[in-house]
Amino acid sequence: MQFGLLGPLSVTTDAGDNIRIGRSKLRLLLAVLLVDADRVVSADKLVESLWGHQSPRSAVANLRTYVRALRQLLSPAHPERAPIVTTSRGYSIHVPPTSVDVLVFERLLVAGGEARRNGDFAHAIRHLEEALSLWRGSAFEDVFLATDALANTAHRLEEQRLTAAENLIDARIACGQYAEVVGELHARVAQYPLRERLWEQLMLALYRDRRQAEALAAYQSLRSRLVEEVGVEPSPQLQELHNRILVADPTLTTPDVTPSVAPVAASRPPRQLPLDVATFVGRDSELATFRGLLKGDGGEPQIPVIVIHGAPGAGKSTFAVRAAKLCMADFPDGQIFLNLHGFAPDLAPMSPAEGLGRLLRAVGVGSTDVPHDVEEAASLFRTVMADRRMLIVLDNAATTAQLRPLLPAGVGSAVIVTSRARLAGLDGATYLHLGPLSPDVSYAMLQELIGEARTAADPGATRRLAALCDHLPLGLHIAASRLRTRDRWSVQHLVDRLTDERQRLTELVSGDLAVRTSLGVSCASLRSSADPAEQAAAQAFHLLGLLRVTEIELGVASALLDIPPLDTDRAIERLMDAHLIEAIEPGRYYMHDLVRLFAGELAADTVPPDDLTAAVTRGVSYYLTTARRAANLAYPHRTHHFTIDDDETPTPLDGPEEARRWLERERVNMLGVVRQALRGPDEHVRLGVGLGLALHWFFVHAGYPHDAIRVYQDVIRSASLLKERRAEAYAHDSLAHAFLLAGRLDESRAHYAAELSICRAIGDRFGEQRALGNLGTNLLTQGLPEEAIPYLEQQREVARDIGAEIGERFAALGLGKVYRRLGRLDEAVSVLSDSSAWFEKSGDDYLICAALQELGRTYIDLGRFQQAIEVLVRTAHRASAVGLRPGEAWALVDLARAWRSLGTMNKAVECIDRAVEIVATSDDTRIRTAVQAEHAEVHRATRS
Repeated sequence: MQFGLLGPLSVTTDAGDNIRIGRSKLRLLLAVLLVDADRVVSADKLVESLWGHQSPRSAVANLRTYVRALRQLLSPAHPERAPIVTTSRGYSIHVPPTSVDVLVFERLLVAGGEARRNGDFAHAIRHLEEALSLWRGSAFEDVFLATDALANTAHRLEEQRLTAAENLIDARIACGQYAEVVGELHARVAQYPLRERLWEQLMLALYRDRRQAEALAAYQSLRSRLVEEVGVEPSPQLQELHNRILVADPTLTTPDVTPSVAPVAASRPPRQLPLDVATFVGRDSELATFRGLLKGDGGEPQIPVIVIHGAPGAGKSTFAVRAAKLCMADFPDGQIFLNLHGFAPDLAPMSPAEGLGRLLRAVGVGSTDVPHDVEEAASLFRTVMADRRMLIVLDNAATTAQLRPLLPAGVGSAVIVTSRARLAGLDGATYLHLGPLSPDVSYAMLQELIGEARTAADPGATRRLAALCDHLPLGLHIAASRLRTRDRWSVQHLVDRLTDERQRLTELVSGDLAVRTSLGVSCASLRSSADPAEQAAAQAFHLLGLLRVTEIELGVASALLDIPPLDTDRAIERLMDAHLIEAIEPGRYYMHDLVRLFAGELAADTVPPDDLTAAVTRGVSYYLTTARRAANLAYPHRTHHFTIDDDETPTPLDGPEEARRWLERERVNMLGVVRQALRGPDEHVRLGVGLGLALHWFFVHAGYPHDAIRVYQDVIRSASLLKERRAEAYAHDSLAHAFLLAGRLDESRAHYAAELSICRAIGDRFGEQRALGNLGTNLLTQGLPEEAIPYLEQQREVARDIGAEIGERFAALGLGKVYRRLGRLDEAVSVLSDSSAWFEKSGDDYLICAALQELGRTYIDLGRFQQAIEVLVRTAHRASAVGLRPGEAWALVDLARAWRSLGTMNKAVECIDRAVEIVATSDDTRIRTAVQAEHAEVHRATRS
């Protein structure tokens, strides 16, 4: 039975009959199995190949059905004798290598290349012509390629087909068939106008056919096209050939009849660096660092080995080429570029033996003279390189074991290595890490790629597009490619498509470039490793992408993975080596958004749903427990919104300062976790509601009302759906506080009223008295002190009934504020002095600051400015010590007013400028307005 994939799928029996595979899924299944003939293909890979990332729940069962149907078609009389075999790990198809045209093509390609390198051009022509005759159209022509992996295989085969045709032309030129290949080459350069090897062959064939003018015209035609369309000059090899044709170099007319490439290589230093990317921007500091590493520190001379490492898509290869081009003059004996395929889709990493063979041939050693033994080949390479000054770029390295034999000897050469791995065990190497581009450089790159007019039309959308691509060159190039091929799309349109996290990786695909494919290679390398630690790291990677957080600390990572912190640290170290996760500081890590989305996709595809739910539960629970602990430490008198359970695992936070730092550091993460939890199953929703309530006093003290508004609007809806009435009431209280700080007083009052109504309905008397007091405070803020009195008096009565002295004192503080606003200043001083003394005794920093601040304002109203200053200085210091930024800013505003009233303008300026610094990053509308007003008054008084 013969199978054809180099064109429409074909199956032919030994009797010569064609078997028609009509169903598209069966054609795809057969193609996937044939590509990996005689190797087991896992059920997971087959499911992904058949349905992509949108596989149905019944995918595995459907796969079994398709396998049965395919067996029936291949062997109708005896399906059990069909070549498809089921194993515990998946499925395989057992067929002779000579029965699949792809395998035959690749074998002939290798044989033809070997014959050509050995100078046996007649056999090279025969093998290559036979290989090309197998093609009946495009690879997998009538097979729907549902995944990038199979599409990449098709692309690789098409590239090999073109390479085979070029090698065949080389062989025919070597045999003197100049006139015969010219016509074919004209057709091929028309089809592939930017493929320089074809132009080089055309120029050489024309020149050897005594058509020098046409050869020179061909060069000019290519140069004009490259300059106009790409903005680059022809490669150094083509420029050199052009110059040799101009001077009628006699060696050009000599046919290639020798069995070795040594004379050619020896006569011309290798110039193998790829074309520099015209749209390369930025990386100035990294290039400067590279130059410093290349020059060394002036010590003992040695071969610099510079390892450029970074995340997938960071532009390591492009950077290496640019860096190499900048220092070419230092290496007159040539530059070699070798792609080691360490992290390449569908390609195994190049073996040291193959790598040494290519390096030796590049420096002039004939193919027949290359030793088969790796150690002998490495020794010969070191010998040949000992007295040369060459630059070697080893691109896309996988491991140090792959690299070590490829390093030269002597002191005149240098080696640039690029890798996704850190390759930390490479002796004598120095390391240069490439991270994302800066936002400004990302913008400049998009400007180069899609044009200044398009970016200038919507600069904001362009910057957002760069951020959605994580400022990584690969993502930026893919996004730009999509825009270049879609003239009617605006930048904002692509931004809108990428904003949906569920589709972002699917959108970032253009031709054979795909972020998902690039990331998949790194993960596959870990999964396929023989090292159990790397396999464990691959499993850990899936779960680390489950929480929508910007940074990951070791504690939450350990909770997600459900393993001890030490084991978690080991797994993360492996992921850091693969640049799938980056370290910010010890115990704190960063995962790019695109990487996180990819990890989440892998988790959804490979981890059972119950295990996914359990992992998210552990992660959210970690944040809930730690937030409660932190709030209890930072605001010990303000924890009535939640309780601390005795059985909760203690979190190591050493005192109030560290607790406040943890809350500030994790603020953005916790906002994302709350939103994520509230959209999940009920068990996650309850945790999200609890986490939101635990953050109440942090939002108040730290001054983040707009964050709080977004959170508590969602928490109220979720608590209502869960019928958690007490939580709903307290969320109304938190939202009302946020609206109060944002200056939206009517909305604040409405939510305090909602809290009061719910608390009365469920019999929560503590919540009732708190809501009454807050309604009174709201009315005071609105300038309605007389209307506030009934609420404050009701609060005092309820608080007395239930023995809540804190409520009584809060009501007294509120009444003191009322007396000041009504002009009853002596009564206000008495009440506020008593309140501040009680709060001082209780240790309630928040209310101490509130009472002292109000007392200081009362002294200002009385004209007792020195007493006001004394009280307000205490207030500012206390607020600063406990992290109450709005309270500190309010005290500084009042201090500035007091100093201004005394005419001490230098002190007034000092206070108000400090207040301006504090509110620069605050969302508290009321304090920002007050600071701006006093700032204007102070500087007006200073000028006068």
